Amino acid sequence: MPQTPESQDTSDILRTYLNFLPQQTTERIISRLQQAIHYEPVIGIMGKSGAGKSSLCNALFQQPVCLTSDLLGCTREPQRIVLTVGECSMILVDLPGVGETPEYDAEYSALYQTLLTELDLIIWVLRADDRARTVDIVTHRSLLAYGADASRFLFVVSQADRIPPLPEYPGQDSPSAEQYLSLAVICAQIAGQLPSSFPVMAVSAHTGYNLHALVELMVHALPLQASSAVYCQLKPENRTAASQSAVRQRFGELAGSTFDSVIDPDSLPSGWRSLLRRLREKLVQLASELWERIFG
Repeated sequence: MPQTPESQDTSDILRTYLNFLPQQTTERIISRLQQAIHYEPVIGIMGKSGAGKSSLCNALFQQPVCLTSDLLGCTREPQRIVLTVGECSMILVDLPGVGETPEYDAEYSALYQTLLTELDLIIWVLRADDRARTVDIVTHRSLLAYGADASRFLFVVSQADRIPPLPEYPGQDSPSAEQYLSLAVICAQIAGQLPSSFPVMAVSAHTGYNLHALVELMVHALPLQASSAVYCQLKPENRTAASQSAVRQRFGELAGSTFDSVIDPDSLPSGWRSLLRRLREKLVQLASELWERIFG
């Protein structure tokens, strides 16, 4: 990807900072970091028809999203939508669910085995007032059997505002005390039925309830190279100081892991090891400080 003046500025800053290293080593670090900066994340969206996938995506992201689950026509291919803000892009993939017919399940088996290797995260949407989760459970178990990484699932309970008892006053953004209790029970049930490395999150696209908390969870659930590009796609009202601080920190960690992929201090004399470890720490700090320049 061609560099803009802004990204070229960043490269020059990094190059100046690393200039005492051999030029080839410096260029390898910068090249790999640039590849990570321009990484295009791929997020899979799971959920039955009517679960609220499109509504959730439209509440989260700046660009309009229209996901369709009508797979009864001539094609049952996953729908791909590219989102772009500035120079950052990501892909949403609407994944078909198993449990329709044995013939479709066999077809989806091959499809999933191909797709799972490229998905950075799977956001699984379940409607709060839908207690029928057999298809979701069967699909989840199938995905794990196909080799899906259990730490890449994020389960989201949508339409939290519709769980009874409904609020007495229209326009209430947060659930009532009774709704909180009901949602806690539902999330606990889902956590037991659909194990994940992350807590089940109840949200409402309609009222905006808990969307900022979902964003903070997404930042930590995504791989290091994916979190900044996804964060750029989010609506500003869903961002918090905590989520922005986390994404900056993760970009610093990404710079550190990039440094490690090129230089192994443990293979060098002790004097160099100490110097290079200090350089790595400073690089992590510098990358965090440059986050706004690169992604802002």
